[in-house]
Amino acid sequence: MAKNDDSASDAFIQFLTTHQSHLRGYILGSLGNYAYSEDVLQQTNLVLWKKSSEFRPDADFLPWALAIARYEILAFIRDKQREHLVFYPDVAELMMDSCIPAANQVSKRQEALRGCLKRLHERQMEILTLRYVANASMHEISKMTGRSVDGVKSLLVRIRKTLRRCIEKNLGSPERGVVNA
Repeated sequence: MAKNDDSASDAFIQFLTTHQSHLRGYILGSLGNYAYSEDVLQQTNLVLWKKSSEFRPDADFLPWALAIARYEILAFIRDKQREHLVFYPDVAELMMDSCIPAANQVSKRQEALRGCLKRLHERQMEILTLRYVANASMHEISKMTGRSVDGVKSLLVRIRKTLRRCIEKNLGSPERGVVNA
């Protein structure tokens, strides 16, 4: 592979990873089913990779990737209809159209969340990491931190409220349900 091919491939990978959460949100919002959306996301990524030579680095990646995702969603729905699972293409089209603005907002929220996480105390970050990274149960966190289970639950609620207020402040408008349990 030539040096120019390497840099184009690196740029494409950077675009793809940067917009992965946008694609995931768009597909999930369009299908409303996490398992199905993960399958469609994998297929979309595969198609994007196969078509990477068609992408121009000076073009806007997200609209191009969302258009491919749209075709993959429609293909998935068509295949599911053959299996006699009910998916109505008209409804899916409406869902996809309504998800495009939300997909563009994901990165702003994520950026705000990253900044807000940096402002948390070390102990708060430890609790969040145990819960959401290590996937520890409330009982496990209780044992590890010496807090009661109710105390851990209360602390998590307070941390999420703090993060929500911080994100809303950074975005300049209230966003309901930005940080969920």
